Amino acid sequence: MIIINTLASAGLDQLPDGEWKLHSRFSQAINFCYPGGELLTLFRYGKGMGPAGVLMNTEQFQRVDNVTRIIKQGNTLRAQNIIIRSRRVLRLQLPAGAFTPVDLSFYTHQSGLVGALNQPLDIMPLYPEIIAQLECWHHGAVPDWHWLIGRGPGLTPSGDDMLTGMIAVLHACGIFTQQPSFLPPKDRLAQLTTSVSCSYLNSARIGEFSTPVLRVIRSLQSGRDPHSAICRLLAVGHTSGADIVLGIAIAQRWLQVSDSRRRHARSGNNTHVYSGC
Repeated sequence: MIIINTLASAGLDQLPDGEWKLHSRFSQAINFCYPGGELLTLFRYGKGMGPAGVLMNTEQFQRVDNVTRIIKQGNTLRAQNIIIRSRRVLRLQLPAGAFTPVDLSFYTHQSGLVGALNQPLDIMPLYPEIIAQLECWHHGAVPDWHWLIGRGPGLTPSGDDMLTGMIAVLHACGIFTQQPSFLPPKDRLAQLTTSVSCSYLNSARIGEFSTPVLRVIRSLQSGRDPHSAICRLLAVGHTSGADIVLGIAIAQRWLQVSDSRRRHARSGNNTHVYSGC
């Protein structure tokens, strides 16, 4: 019996015990699915870790390359003659706090739906529609994202990645749980997009995100230069990183405008965004 002590794990306690079967295999990740549609991922060290799975070094990742079935028992995974355990259990959650606005003017990366990141937000395709749904949500109604969820290229479609970035900002400023449901229920969400994307969006709704997303938000919260963290996120997927960064920028812009309107109606400080001065 081979025992693999992986670098870290996250979110395993929220996944059901039992048999998980191979869903998809990539150079940096191996996905396993449960009959209920949940996803468990073995991540190869290098491009970060998602909110539900195990992080392995390259040698460990190669050892599980041919695994097609996993039995999960608590935080332990069993595969053929392999036992997989974790040295550390991480909680990939965001603390609430004010943050500096992200500046996309330096980034020419292409998003999956709206073109280059460095163009003005308010002239981007879909921007008015997204803002309208954020306003709808802010005023207590349930937003309609059926036209955005599952839209665009990728195993995690671009529209879903943009929503992930927006949700990260809303969690980071502490208002996500204060409003009606932002996303469709889990069963409805599963009908609109891929199982991999469902997994990430369902983690986002409870405030858990991949490590590249966490690094960007935390660098903005601390007032540090976020360029390095943004570049690492932009390297994720074909356009996934760019779409998430764009979602972050859109949600921040919406918060700035909303807070500006409220300041005209009452005295007080903007609690979501600070200048760093």
